Amino acid sequence: MIRLLLQVGFPDGVINILSGFGPTAGAALALHMDVQKVGFTGSTEIGKLIQEYSAKSNLKRVTLELGGKSPNIVFDDCDIDQAVAASHMGLFFNVGQCCCAGSRLYVQETMYDKFVEKMVEKAKNERVLGDPYDPKTNHGPQIDGVQLDKIIGLVESGVRQGASLQCGGKQHGDKGFFMEPTVFADVKDDMDISTQEIFGPVMQISSFKDTDEIIERANNTNYGFGSCSVH
Repeated sequence: MIRLLLQVGFPDGVINILSGFGPTAGAALALHMDVQKVGFTGSTEIGKLIQEYSAKSNLKRVTLELGGKSPNIVFDDCDIDQAVAASHMGLFFNVGQCCCAGSRLYVQETMYDKFVEKMVEKAKNERVLGDPYDPKTNHGPQIDGVQLDKIIGLVESGVRQGASLQCGGKQHGDKGFFMEPTVFADVKDDMDISTQEIFGPVMQISSFKDTDEIIERANNTNYGFGSCSVH
């Protein structure tokens, strides 16, 4: 990226890239008395730490883009195939590693069973796992082993708490940090998979009856990143 910036005319030193890990490089920047502004994209837990570091140092300005658990609401007057395709992309894009992923999927009960059937078929047949540098691949690895373990732990909690695992749910292969595309049905709003950000390829599908009900349920979250409805 720096080479490209130089090619388009940015002077030397205007933009600098400092590589490192959060507890060392990240903490040093957030605590430094000469740094006037920090922008951070990541987890809510680390966002809280950066706010704390700002208060402990020079009260630097902080911009945070943190986690999400965005509702995606599908009504029964929609084109079901288009809704399945859009909802599939809304969750599985970038292997679920997207802050505004439509990770709480609500489908009106009159079309729920058919929608789940089509979504499971799509997840099973259209996700191509493999080398992310291969143009045929559309489902690469998670960022690291810690995140993969977190995803698997949340999937296991979903099974324990009574959600219906329709497909996936396991690590793919024995090399790298690949997670199978996973779909849950019959998800209740108080289950961990419905309240916690998974940040992985795990879809949770719940049913709803009418507009009044789903407005209340969709807003029942500590997150506020985004939302979507499909008609």
